[in-house]
Amino acid sequence: MNADRIEKETMQGAKKIAHLFKRLLFKAIKPFLPYLIIVILIFMILAMLVASVYSAMPEAGALGGVNPSDEDKKVKQEYEALCDRYNLEDAWLINDAPCEPGGEKYEASPDDSFYPGQGIRKFTVLPDPYGSDKALALKWGQVHAAALYRAYNFGQEEITHKEEITKGLHPYFYYKQSYVYTDGNSETEKSIQYLLVEAFTIEGHYQFHYKWVTETHGSGENKVTITKEELKDTHQLLPNKWQRLEDWLVNEYKLNKVDDVPLARTAVWEAGQGFNEGKEWLRWLIKNKDIGDFVSIAMIPPELIPYFKEAEERFGIPWWFLAAVAFKESSFNPRAENTGTHCYGLMQLTPSNWNHYSVLLGFDPIVDRENPRAQILCGAYMLRELGLKNIDWDGEWKEQTLAVLTFYGGFRGSDATERCREEYATPIWEYADNFRFMDSAIWPVPGYYEISSPFGPRLHSILNTWRDHDGIDIPAPMGQTVVSVSSGVVTHTGNMSDYGLTVVIQDGRHRYLYAHLSKISVADSQSVEPSMKIGEVGSTGLSDGPHLHLGIWDLAKEGWIDPMLVLRGKEEN
Repeated sequence: MNADRIEKETMQGAKKIAHLFKRLLFKAIKPFLPYLIIVILIFMILAMLVASVYSAMPEAGALGGVNPSDEDKKVKQEYEALCDRYNLEDAWLINDAPCEPGGEKYEASPDDSFYPGQGIRKFTVLPDPYGSDKALALKWGQVHAAALYRAYNFGQEEITHKEEITKGLHPYFYYKQSYVYTDGNSETEKSIQYLLVEAFTIEGHYQFHYKWVTETHGSGENKVTITKEELKDTHQLLPNKWQRLEDWLVNEYKLNKVDDVPLARTAVWEAGQGFNEGKEWLRWLIKNKDIGDFVSIAMIPPELIPYFKEAEERFGIPWWFLAAVAFKESSFNPRAENTGTHCYGLMQLTPSNWNHYSVLLGFDPIVDRENPRAQILCGAYMLRELGLKNIDWDGEWKEQTLAVLTFYGGFRGSDATERCREEYATPIWEYADNFRFMDSAIWPVPGYYEISSPFGPRLHSILNTWRDHDGIDIPAPMGQTVVSVSSGVVTHTGNMSDYGLTVVIQDGRHRYLYAHLSKISVADSQSVEPSMKIGEVGSTGLSDGPHLHLGIWDLAKEGWIDPMLVLRGKEEN
């Protein structure tokens, strides 16, 4: 992965979107207007598209972010407000008593779906600790792209029907509540987490399944044991995951279902992805830093780590090597697709390889296509069959894996091996080294493992109102050392509203917020490594005593996730 490659892919994507819109526009107005007017309108629309998609560069502020014009910012805020409202329109809790080990699981199946029903009550936030709801939530760019297409399709000079479009595209979310048991020096404490079990969206109908696990943090008198439900797998039920979006386009825009819909859907979706583009930080990081220096286990999406480790147990390929391949191939995006080769998912298998290996491992090629667990296991199986069976992973494993990586990466020709070494294998080896030597993410307050307030909705101790707690609180003595859980770049130091003295660190996947500090030990733009001291525990800002508030924002999912997923301990069952 390098800056030139990303820049090239960005340009190719922009050209593709422009080409799709040009074809749609040409088809719509050809019967009515002279060719000269067509050329002028195409030029104007392409100019609008280019102006609408603005790039982001990281700032010193906590959120990095973009610098749009005042008008762009106003329009975007209007779309975001609509999305915030309608993403919660059908976000339902489906069980009145929390799940317990051995009890009812409250999970849907293809034959017993929660959609289109209603639950017990609606949520005021999207609470899934894994961020699965935030990843599937309707984004402002998708609504904007659909509104633009509506204006083009009906020959309107202004964008209209924004709320109707948002309502028509909004997702349906269904959650269960489940207990989290924490055993420390005192008696067992119970808290509640809210887990997404079903989502019906414009990019598929998903069902999520969970299993009970136990993990530990610390040892001796500081040992804390946590038992909770963990994401097991994800199924996408529709033979065509775009069915809902395509049906909506047919009904809304009166399209010919056979001829127009695939083109319209591709245009709207890819334009929406362009407006929502969230990779600006990663581009900046790659251009200005050595990306290998910012890769640590904390950067791996936490829900994927159990799947990598399961693949290691089954196929003998170290989890850290498989994670490195996935990062290189897809940047840990289970929906990544190469539009040229149609390789798909975390491990970027071709359609033929996916159909072959998924069946061999007992997966359904359609239902499990979006399942990260299936993608990782199939990729690992293929790598083993290609020749990673007898690698000395404690010896010269890098050179021993080169031939397999050359084939897997699609390098052919007389110079294939050397091109692979330079462009593909070496980055994978660097990532693997960084993942290998860290069994779990660093705990931010060494020696203090109690969680006084977990992630999720809670009654605020000072304000006495229900609020979404976007992180975890770790109580510790005033002045206790706080360390970085990850590699990264410091993007903010200083006071931040209710958070008080705060440090924000960012890598290629997450933004880590350390709040209520009494002292800051790093500077803006400084590079940090895992376990490096960044400050000291305090009680600044809106705080009822000395503690660290740690929040982790997932850049890809555009939302807070439960930090305990990143700080996962060692499983015991």
